[in-house]
Amino acid sequence: MKYYHLVTRIPMYEGQIIDFSGDGNNRLYDFWMKREARRNDGADVFQVLNENDYSDAGKLVIQDYIFNQSRAVRETITELVRATEFPEKPSRLKCLYVCKTVEEAEKWKENFLSYNRKILQMVELSSDGDSFTGDAIFLPQINGDSFEKKIAQAREYWSGKLKGELVETLLGGRIKVERIVEEYSD
Repeated sequence: MKYYHLVTRIPMYEGQIIDFSGDGNNRLYDFWMKREARRNDGADVFQVLNENDYSDAGKLVIQDYIFNQSRAVRETITELVRATEFPEKPSRLKCLYVCKTVEEAEKWKENFLSYNRKILQMVELSSDGDSFTGDAIFLPQINGDSFEKKIAQAREYWSGKLKGELVETLLGGRIKVERIVEEYSD
């Protein structure tokens, strides 16, 4: 089966292999699970709050912490629900996010551009691994909902319900870049 992926950070090349058949994590894991929010002097958000530092630097640490942690919580809850209730499905933290059609990829392109996320390429892929297709609109919301509500949202995501708004396929295994569909310029 053909899959399509929007490349946003490091360009890919034809024949490139991305291997999720082992224990490695993807960049989503690195981006949300390893990221820290600190002031230039190393102070974390709790030190900033204890110091009542509401300067621009302090506010930036607080905003960065909330932004990062809310996404890490979403991914942790989603992974917990997958591991306990849907273990046959690939992990969101050990996969490549792809689309089954160019049209689905175009919807993601619009979404990325609305956040000023730079897109370098669209590539066509193949894989020997498992996949799962879900709709990202059913992921746990980044808001003040309780963990109970977020767990219910994660269940809805893993149920495979599709509304067609932001369909994503999680692709595991050994993934091969078959061709560069399009290169995007600045």
